[in-house]
Order: sequence, then structure tokens, then C-alpha cells
Amino acid sequence: MARRASRSPKTRPPAPDAPEALWRLFLAVPLPEDVKALIGQEIASLQAEGWPVRWVRPETAHLTLHFLGEVERERAELVRLALPGVVAAHEPFTLRTAALGVFPNFRRPRVLWLGLHGQVHRLETLQRDLGETLRTLGFVDTSEPYHPHITLGRVRNDDGERVRLRDLPDAVKSRFVDATTGAAIGPESLPVPVREVVLMRSHLGREGARHEPIAVYPLGGEGAS
Repeated sequence: MARRASRSPKTRPPAPDAPEALWRLFLAVPLPEDVKALIGQEIASLQAEGWPVRWVRPETAHLTLHFLGEVERERAELVRLALPGVVAAHEPFTLRTAALGVFPNFRRPRVLWLGLHGQVHRLETLQRDLGETLRTLGFVDTSEPYHPHITLGRVRNDDGERVRLRDLPDAVKSRFVDATTGAAIGPESLPVPVREVVLMRSHLGREGARHEPIAVYPLGGEGAS
């Protein structure tokens, strides 16, 4: 009688709090509650279009500066210790929400976002300085060129409730761009104060990502909390 091939035991990923577990990290600017409420209103309105889009949860919305990816716990600690002075060298400033847009373009929309205007050059400088520090720690910068935005949703690779994937480009453009003037359409403009940068750990789950702040770095301030 032939012997059955022995099966190798299944290996489970380490528990999130295990010492060997990788931390999924990113750097972001937190958003005020009125901006999150505005994002919630826009997403609710766009959801009614029946597009094949996976929408973000408004309470988790943020302004991403750098995505670090899966990081060993010891390396995460090096990141935490390296950033206070970099952020503190920048004075606080304020942005404003702007029009709606997409990446990479309206012919092939993949990410739907809410734009920002105002002192964007100061945000770009902050993002660049953080990137230089991250490179000294061995991180590869994948966010260039940097286009400041607040993500609203990401297109799925299937059809929506009413709008097929192939029809999405025209549907999005008709909603995001004024057909008469060609100008981008947007909600009311609200201030987005940039007062701190947060090192976040992202926990992925069936209900979406949950974000845990690891460290908070004030602009024009001292140290991190």
C-alpha cells in the first residue's frame, strides 16, 4: 500500500502583538473633525452613484506623507526616535480643501481624492525632509512625485451596483469636472491646519483598516509624545 505524502504543518502569521510581528507604518497629518465630516458627506453622495469603488471610512481619513510598509519592531523604534527634530524644524501652517480629482487620470481613474491648496509648498518641503531622513534609515521613497491629497476611495476591479467598470471614466469625469467651463468641481473649502505629524500603525481587518498612533511630532515644537 502506497504511503500518503506527509503534509507540512501550516504556519500561522505571528499575532499582531508578538515581538516578531511586522508593523505596517505610515506618516500622516491628522484632519480636523469638520474636514472628516465634509469627507463623509462627499463619500455618501458619491456612493449613491453606484460606482465600483472601495470607499474609505471618514473617521480614518488623513493626509498621508509617507507610507513605510511592513517594518520590524526594532526598526520602527529607530524611525520613532529619528523624526522629532525633523518635524520641529518646520513652523505650523494651514492648507484648505479644494476640488475633487483622480489618479492617474480621468481615462483610467484608480484613486479618487479631495485636493488641497494654500501653503502646499510648505507641506511638500516637510514631506521631502521626512523622506531624506527615512532614506538614511534604509527606506526606499516610493511617493515621488508627491501630490498632496486626501484619498476618498480606490477603484475595485469589478463592476459596481449600477455602473460598469468600463463606464466609470466617463461617469467620474462628468461628476468631477464642469462640462461647460472645464473647471474641477469641489465641495466647500475648509481649513486644514498642519500642526503635527503622526507615526501611525495600520491594522488591517475585514471591516477596513484601524489606525493606531505610535508617536506624535509637533511642528515648531520639542520632541514627540
